[in-house]
Amino acid sequence: MRLPLALFAILATALCSLAGWWWFNRPVPMGLTFDEPFPSVSFASFRRGQSPITGDYPPPSQVEEDLKSLVGVTKGIRTYTSREGMDVLPALARKYGIEVTHSAWLGKKTDINTKEVQELIKAANANPDVIKRVIVGNEVLLRQDLTPEQLIAYIRQVKAAVKQPVSYADVWAFYLRYPQVADEVDYITIHILPYWEDEPIGVEGSAEHIVKIYRMIQERFPGKPILIGEAGWPTKGRNRGPAAVNMENAAYFVRTLARVSKENGFDYNVVEAFDQPWKAKLEGTVGAFWGVVDTHRDVKFSMSGPVVANPNWLTHAILSVVLGAGAALFFLRNAARYAPARIVVLAVLAQILSALVVWQGLNAWWIAYSLFQDGWAALRIALHAFFAWLIFKAAAQALAEGESHQPSRWGERLTIVYAACAWASCLLLLFNGRYRDIPNLEFLIPCVGLTLWGLVRMVVLGKSWTESFAVGHLFAGAMPAQLGPAKEMTIGLWIAAACAPLSEAVALFLGEDFQTMHPDWDQQVPLLLDIMGANGEMLVWAAMVVVISLPFFAEWRLAKRGGQGA
Repeated sequence: MRLPLALFAILATALCSLAGWWWFNRPVPMGLTFDEPFPSVSFASFRRGQSPITGDYPPPSQVEEDLKSLVGVTKGIRTYTSREGMDVLPALARKYGIEVTHSAWLGKKTDINTKEVQELIKAANANPDVIKRVIVGNEVLLRQDLTPEQLIAYIRQVKAAVKQPVSYADVWAFYLRYPQVADEVDYITIHILPYWEDEPIGVEGSAEHIVKIYRMIQERFPGKPILIGEAGWPTKGRNRGPAAVNMENAAYFVRTLARVSKENGFDYNVVEAFDQPWKAKLEGTVGAFWGVVDTHRDVKFSMSGPVVANPNWLTHAILSVVLGAGAALFFLRNAARYAPARIVVLAVLAQILSALVVWQGLNAWWIAYSLFQDGWAALRIALHAFFAWLIFKAAAQALAEGESHQPSRWGERLTIVYAACAWASCLLLLFNGRYRDIPNLEFLIPCVGLTLWGLVRMVVLGKSWTESFAVGHLFAGAMPAQLGPAKEMTIGLWIAAACAPLSEAVALFLGEDFQTMHPDWDQQVPLLLDIMGANGEMLVWAAMVVVISLPFFAEWRLAKRGGQGA
């Protein structure tokens, strides 16, 4: 009679898992609608494996394919270089009726700068019907690649050689810091990126922020035309303070930008047309996901109607359900060994662990941006799956009637490895947190999966909380733990958990604009404390680190009491 019960439990939990996947991926209603072509989008045709860093540039056929895909989506494009395969762009833009804001990329290398300026001048003079305006340099002052005087010399060189309006593009604050640059340009190009502000702005406040910054620049430089040269929102990567990263927020921001700009007569350029995987090397995962179109050239979201975070959720759900059902069936094929309640527990645990593995695996795969990263992602996925299998195998053996738990040191070793990685991740966030990913999804199995196994040991098997969760008992049964410094591991993880939200305050404090705008401690301290609690993703990570410390804390308590359960 227990085999039919096992099959029913597997089927029921599979359907529940499928319902859970649907619930978390159901369309998100969004009242904002703006179904008109953009005036301009940032254009770079790089795909996976291509990068200006390595000198692997898009071929002309790829540039044409990408440009053609933007017909009807945008009226114009903004480039960032006059070289690197962009020599074919003006002719292609003419072919497809798209206007171009062409640019010269400036940096520390004067020979490259000379070539960029020469190519920009050449293209502008040869294609005045297509290239409507030009930009000399992008965030050069932000990167401190050139002094204002050096930049101005390049601007003057281009202005003397072309008929189109000439500008320089940078974060809005740098025009306030170096007003002499504004005197040299025909129009001012500012970047308004609420996500990247030293004091990040949540998407809900983005409309007010855009208008505020635009009016500030307008009042400071009356009579100068203004282009919002970059404005956008990432779809994957780490949150920054209240600026949460997801598909819904990206759609909300872009629709807000379009609406606010039309209402106020702002000229704007969306950053950017396509996701740029190569940027992950410089800015972390978030840098690669600013496009309104992904690397497969699929549109991420429309400008009207609800938004779906993961359009392929059903495929992923089926994979998760099949893995969970298969794992449960592997052990429950001999259902007579299990009490009815334990059959249900095992079926539930199988579906949860498989969902966590698929979720972790998707995240690892999504954020990989090169062949090496693919290999690293595959290794992590295999490790997550192996650890989940060890947890499930230990549960299946422990829940079987009349069988002893077969000891395994691999689970204990991996618990220690994951804990050490969590500790290191917190320190890396503390010392370099601006671009580093918050690794919540990388630690789902050691956090959620291992905790569920501990709860099963405590509630179903009736063990004390210390024996249920102690790292030396989770996988090794009655074997003595090989872990000595449980106390030190516990305290180290607690300190790491405290460092996680502190990293938000450190990143804010080190911002140049923050120091300028808030020079006194009585202004800084409240803002620093506020930012520590503003990033929900970081707070969840800190809580996860505390949970990951639980097996070591339980082991510490057991050792303190001579190995007896509390």
